[in-house]
Order: sequence, then structure tokens, then C-alpha cells
Amino acid sequence: MAFRDAHLHFITHGRPADENDLKGIEGALKCSGILEVYDMGDRAMTGLKAKEVFGDSLSVKTCGCGLYKKGGYGRFIGIEVDSRDEIIRAIRELFLRGVDFIKVINSGIVSLKPTTPVTEGGFSREELKIICSEAGEIGLDVFAHANSDRSIREAVEAGVISIEHGFFITKDTLDMMKEKSVSWTPTVFAFHVAMSSEPHDTSLVERIIDGHLRSINYAASIGLRLKIGTDSGSKGVRHGESYMKEVEFFRRAGLSPQQINAAAGLESTSPEQLL
Repeated sequence: MAFRDAHLHFITHGRPADENDLKGIEGALKCSGILEVYDMGDRAMTGLKAKEVFGDSLSVKTCGCGLYKKGGYGRFIGIEVDSRDEIIRAIRELFLRGVDFIKVINSGIVSLKPTTPVTEGGFSREELKIICSEAGEIGLDVFAHANSDRSIREAVEAGVISIEHGFFITKDTLDMMKEKSVSWTPTVFAFHVAMSSEPHDTSLVERIIDGHLRSINYAASIGLRLKIGTDSGSKGVRHGESYMKEVEFFRRAGLSPQQINAAAGLESTSPEQLL
């Protein structure tokens, strides 16, 4: 069976992977049956190098690096932009470098602070429209890192085709995503690992995960396209071996083997090939 990891980073030990690291990552992915990956970027644009290193043995789609709003979250994985001209220039430069899609960082990351469940980051509605319009003119789709229902909804309304992470999403926004054919990569395991490595309120973490799993279940029930992505390369999330851990969370969400297969990128649903 050949799986697709729809969200990873070519990062090891907290830094962009070098050529030797990439060969190790390639081996780890193949050992886990992963033959197609979507790289969500880093400042060194390692995904472009990975394409050269892997050749035809493993399919890589990459954003090179993301676009993040000046002063917000995203410095390690993106290019800082602040004005319309900077946005347009960055997108055109990425296009010339040969990226496969554009990634916009439209929020921060999940926080356990009751007053600020998501850290600072993201763009205005107008800026999101500029990004999607400019990318569309040169034939590139836009994927959005987004947490909080507002950030997700505004990205969907602007024209992105995929939501990455998507914590605190509501049913209404999932309905909108289904209507607009926007896919979702929930990355549950990476959040679980991140919260396990730091002091935290265990009950709050479990409530956030349980809510995320309920949203995944609802998304599957309405036929929204779900994708399995590990966010491997982030702290504590290993390439390859984390894949089945993410699959387990999809099982916990109540998805059928056929639904999980579809999220994994498998076309066949014969009994012997069900995850």
C-alpha cells in the first residue's frame, strides 16, 4: 500500500534537513509505506532540495515556505510580508523557484490560555483575498495554516483549497468547506505530542482533542475531504513512524476503514487493503 502524508516538514533536530538528513527521511517514509508527501515548508525551502534528492522514488509537493504576517507566528517556516507589494513579490518569487502551491499562515498555534486559545498571527480578509487572487493568476492553489473558527472561515471565504490543523472549527464552517470543496488536514497527533512535552492541564488538552475528533467525525459524515497529515518534523513527531499514530486518532474519531483509506490517499478499499 502507498500512503500520502499530506502535511510534513523537512526539518530534523530543530533545523532544516541537509542532504544526509533527507536520505534518512526518505528511508523512514518508505519504510512506513509513504510514497507521496506534501511539504509545508521552512525558511530554507528544503522541500525544493528534497525533490532533487528523492527524484522519482518519492513524490514531493512543496510550498517552499509559508507566508506569514509581520509580527505574527511563522518565522521559522515562512517569509514575513506586510504590504500588498510584499505579498505579490513573495508569491512571484516562490513561483519562479518552482513551488507547487502557496501556503498562508493565517493564525498562531494552539495555546492553553483560556483568554487566548490561539496565539497571534494571520492576515486581514483583504490580504487573504490578495494572496488567493495573486496565486490563482499564476496557477497556484493556496493552503492555509489556520486555528480558530474565525481564521479558518476567513481563509475559506478568501479562496484557499485546504485547511491545515483547523483547531476550534465549528460545524457551520465545516459545512461551508464542504460546499466550497475545501479539504482539511487535522494533524491531531502532532498537537498531542506538543502538549505532552510541556507542563499543561491534562483535562484541558483532552477536551481540545476530543472536540477536534468530534469535528473530524462530523466532517466525514458530510463527505468533506479529509487528509492524513502528521506534521512530522515538528518537535517530537518523527517522519514515517508518526503516520499510523495519526491514523489511530482518525479511528478514535469514529471513521470507517474506507473513510480512513480515502484520507490516506488510497484508492482501493478491498478488505485486505483497509487500514
